Amino acid sequence: MKRMLLALLLCWLLAAPLLAVDEVNHVARVLRELAELPGVSGYEEEVSQWLMARLKEHDPHLDSLGNVTVTLGSGAPHRLLITPIDEPGYVVSAITPDGYLRVQRLPQAGVNPWFDLLHSTQPVQILTRKGELVPGVVAGLSTHLHRDLGVGDRTDNPDRLYIDVGARSVEEVRALGVDLLDPITLEKRAHSLAQNQLTAPFIGERFGAAALVRLIEGMDATKLTGTLTVAFVARRYLGHQGLEHIVRENDADEVILIQRLEKSEAGPGAKALVASLDGGAPALAADLLAVARQYGLARAELAEAWPRGRYTGAVPFPERTAVVGVAVKFPQTPAEIVSTEDVTRLEELLALYLGITIGQAPAGVGPGSAGGMTDVGPGNVDFTLRKLSPVYGVSGHEEPVVEEIRSLLPAWAQEWAFTDAEGNLILPFGKQSDKPTLVFVAHMDEIGWVVKEIRDDGRLVLARRGGFLEEHFLGHAVLIHTGKGVVPAVLELPEKYQTEKYQFVRDREHIAYTGARTRDWVEQQGVRVGDSVTVPKKFRKLAGSRVSARSFDDRVGCTALVSALYRIDPAKLDREVVFVWSVREEVGLEGARHFADRAAEEDAPPDFVFAVDTFVSGDSPLESPRFAQARLGEGFVVRAVDNSNVTPRRYVDRVVEIARNNRIPVQYGVTAGGNDGAVFVPHDVVDIPLGWPLRYSHSPGEVADLKDVEALARIVAALVKEW
Repeated sequence: MKRMLLALLLCWLLAAPLLAVDEVNHVARVLRELAELPGVSGYEEEVSQWLMARLKEHDPHLDSLGNVTVTLGSGAPHRLLITPIDEPGYVVSAITPDGYLRVQRLPQAGVNPWFDLLHSTQPVQILTRKGELVPGVVAGLSTHLHRDLGVGDRTDNPDRLYIDVGARSVEEVRALGVDLLDPITLEKRAHSLAQNQLTAPFIGERFGAAALVRLIEGMDATKLTGTLTVAFVARRYLGHQGLEHIVRENDADEVILIQRLEKSEAGPGAKALVASLDGGAPALAADLLAVARQYGLARAELAEAWPRGRYTGAVPFPERTAVVGVAVKFPQTPAEIVSTEDVTRLEELLALYLGITIGQAPAGVGPGSAGGMTDVGPGNVDFTLRKLSPVYGVSGHEEPVVEEIRSLLPAWAQEWAFTDAEGNLILPFGKQSDKPTLVFVAHMDEIGWVVKEIRDDGRLVLARRGGFLEEHFLGHAVLIHTGKGVVPAVLELPEKYQTEKYQFVRDREHIAYTGARTRDWVEQQGVRVGDSVTVPKKFRKLAGSRVSARSFDDRVGCTALVSALYRIDPAKLDREVVFVWSVREEVGLEGARHFADRAAEEDAPPDFVFAVDTFVSGDSPLESPRFAQARLGEGFVVRAVDNSNVTPRRYVDRVVEIARNNRIPVQYGVTAGGNDGAVFVPHDVVDIPLGWPLRYSHSPGEVADLKDVEALARIVAALVKEW
């Protein structure tokens, strides 16, 4: 045995420079694909089918529970490698009359005190019986309607959880193919961090599957001694049902569990981790560690808890049983982190123990790209909003938004538009007359952070830009926008998130973890103090005309101004009009204030300003019905009263009259927050804010209705012509 191991070591060392790099990349690709699949406990079919397709050359078997097994070799000894494939999530438990989904956790007891809160305002996917993934958003509190950031009515338990799929009724929900018992998981996307680390929701539940897939693909099974059964098991979170079935079905001499080690405090980069079962024999773990130490592949950990069935007691493992895993940072959260180098070391440890070598099998084919847009062009609000909403532009970093808006303007407007000293994009048109001068202003910036400090350990201290409820973002992936490109990171959770519920801490320090261990590495990637930080964004189509994305506040307002220009002929206009796309609204209306002050200094303030911005709506079961009750899909809104302004009722009535004369659906009401027009009021300018109903403001999952965006663009064009 010792001579064989030495020969294997020599082969491994000779191949190491090429094999190590290639295999880490292979493992990373497989793990990324697995991590992006939904697989709520009891509903693992997407993962099972992926495994069946990937391993089809190895004659995989799928049982009634969703376990996938591959058996290689023959004779004794019989070794059994087992890894779980399921994750915690939710199942649809009810549908409300107004089209929201109610949910129950799986597992029903939950996994940590933060679990529900970490889903608040996040994009999710519902897996239908036809295998289709229907997008939705977990309803959450709107920042503007809850200025007290210590608010207690958080979505931190199932009684406060509602899933918004854009539907208005039970019938519309069922028309999407969604029904009771459908599983719900976070929308998944893996991000690469420093030091070959990957982050994705519950990626710690899939690293074992990635390692075993590569082990099967890369091995020469003719070199095996005895029989090897590799099992990808379902229902770990439902009392280890899949595991228990596989152990009882296979009379194995040895069992190696490949999974996250609950007791380990190791961090990514610790290589493979090896433990025995609490109360079990340590012999197999000792043998694995003996192999590992020769190659520096693993370290010993505390004994792990013995898996128990919910109603059947301890799983009947053979005497030779061990647990192998890798370190998982922020376990059981949307931002779990693992090192693909660690996973590769785990795979190599298993290969060496089994007496086989790993070849270089081709990586699998990833998921296809999303379908293209079917919209007609920039004058169409759907097209324009799809283009503008994914662009990043934290307050003070709006340049990419400026360029995108410029590209969407009509040719005549592109020629006339310019930026001022503050970065506002300004478009004056029309001609002097006795008619009132009008300014329409929509802001380009969005909430986020900037890098405040780079610590010696590579972690970043962030400063907020704009107001938001932090619980919508802690424990999720973020993007650092540097001069060299985008660097992914994770917004760290408090240390005690696994044992204590969320507590509001005023001025809490927000820390971004990049995976780096030194300040030098971070700076080599181009990260600098002052760089902007955002959450990843994606435009999503919900039911009917409903859509969701981060930063609809105020890309919808920007879209409305762009679209309105395609409805206006400047040569026929007999008044002065200025469109302003402003900067730094979220940090104090700074761009609009600069424009208003300059106009006053030049003795040319407008007569009226129309601030085109969000009407933060209480159109959600989580909000008070007392105010802000403009409803999605029923038209634009005259934002008559907010925290910064009261519009005289005669002007509200005039806007409503023009809208109705043009058959434009209109609403009016009271909401919270401030608007860019407020800084014009000291210069004797009337502020008439216009908006559209928005759910879950300043969150990752804002929801709007394209019919309202269309109405907003139409009223802007009508006011330009008729006011």
